[in-house]
Amino acid sequence: MSEILATDHAAPRHIAIVGSGPSGCFTAQALHRKWPNAEVTVFDRLAVPYGLIRYGVAADHQHTKAITRQFDRSFADGGVRFAGNMEVGTDLGLDQLRQNYDIVVLASGRWRDRALSIPGGKLPGVVVSGDIVNALNAVPRPAIPMPRIGRRVVVVGAGNVALDMVRFLIKTDADYEGSDVASAALQQYLEAPATEITVLSRSPIAAAKADVAMVKELGKIDGVKFSYANTSPATDDNALGRKREEAFAQLAALEVDNPRVRVHFIFGAEPGRIRGTEHVEALHLQAAPAGEPSVLECDTVISAIGFDVNAPGQWHYAQHLDFTPADATGRIEDGLYRVGWLKRGPHGAIPANRADANEVAKEIIADVEADRFHAHEEARGYEGLPERARANAVSFDDWRHIDEAEVRAAEPGRIRHKITDHDTMLATVRAATTK
Repeated sequence: MSEILATDHAAPRHIAIVGSGPSGCFTAQALHRKWPNAEVTVFDRLAVPYGLIRYGVAADHQHTKAITRQFDRSFADGGVRFAGNMEVGTDLGLDQLRQNYDIVVLASGRWRDRALSIPGGKLPGVVVSGDIVNALNAVPRPAIPMPRIGRRVVVVGAGNVALDMVRFLIKTDADYEGSDVASAALQQYLEAPATEITVLSRSPIAAAKADVAMVKELGKIDGVKFSYANTSPATDDNALGRKREEAFAQLAALEVDNPRVRVHFIFGAEPGRIRGTEHVEALHLQAAPAGEPSVLECDTVISAIGFDVNAPGQWHYAQHLDFTPADATGRIEDGLYRVGWLKRGPHGAIPANRADANEVAKEIIADVEADRFHAHEEARGYEGLPERARANAVSFDDWRHIDEAEVRAAEPGRIRHKITDHDTMLATVRAATTK
């Protein structure tokens, strides 16, 4: 393929972004603002857009999901194309994207939970938080059923995902009014919800990762008695740690008559092993604050200790590339970039991804202005991709048919009933477009 070196006046004509989660959408917005005449296409292996926002944000945080409205406008006005049901690595190759697009940005994230690597960590009754999040958010391809959860639960981890788990465990059906939670998954749990929850954190409160706002949110849920144990207190110069300690103290001070569930946080605790023959029976601690038991009787252990940074997951299309987390640059090589969790590693919520997307967009713009990109004169953008892949693609207008079907099917008290099966999504599109 012949190439022409960009001049001072050159601008990319075709830009591809792989992944329609927040990082991909924020990057698309930024690059479209800079080069409004460029063709910007956002690809996703799913038939629906928004990735982490639709499927990763807790179902009861509907206000956070509302950010999709600004992305809707970008797709709806034709400035940015959505191409769903197009999996890079299956329906088309990364090399085909690079041949047809001047700039390719990889934003496909990382998704696999980090395993609890202690003896007994694979016993039935040990559940990863991702499976619960997936079930409550009705993730398709693959659809994962709601795990069985017992009455006495230990949550390992004390970051925001762990607090998401605690909030899910202690909420009632009424607390999901107006949400898009998968009702069947929720009801399965609520048939016999947990009554005793212990949350374990290796760190003291001052060094835990939970946001103070997330801690305070727990206190707004009725019928829950909180308590905690801690090891070393925050130092005087650790303002955030002291605020977090204050938030936990306020939780524990709440007066609750006849609580329906009790939640006990143990900071400075280290799990040693999980005991059981055919199912979880207890968790043994190898370190704990003074006065705390060393054995916790339980029937379920939920692991919420982050994601496996080395799991290839959805970036199998580019396993020859090095995706070791890095903050410094999004550039992989000229014309090829990465952003979001695929760049920084699986941490940080939507605001962090927005900031990262803007930084990578600036880097791309600077590279173009410094002639560090090559415009392929034969590149045809979307039209140059395999005809079969384009024929099977789900456009933004197609997605709206799925959206309408989900909203129409919503049960009382819900804003939508998500379709959980990928083929059913495609059938919904076909049925609507062939009328």
